[in-house]
Amino acid sequence: MTNTEGQVPSISWAELQTVLLSLADTPVKQMMVNHLVGGTRKQSAFLSPESTFREILHIGAALLDSGFQPSESDMRSSDASCSSSPLPQ
Repeated sequence: MTNTEGQVPSISWAELQTVLLSLADTPVKQMMVNHLVGGTRKQSAFLSPESTFREILHIGAALLDSGFQPSESDMRSSDASCSSSPLPQ
């Protein structure tokens, strides 16, 4: 019997990334998925489950927004800012 009133089914980060990649309709959005899922995974240790789920929903909403069409140069500037940020030890 399926539990329809219990918890949301569990999903691995890799499975989530695969689902979100299927929503990304451009190569730039596909690159974003890798960064955003990785960042959300790292931050999830400090977030409540509800906040983590909210972040995942925001990623999905951004990917589905037809008005949101980031350029490749946006990704390069994002990579530069990420690589110049100090990493927590």
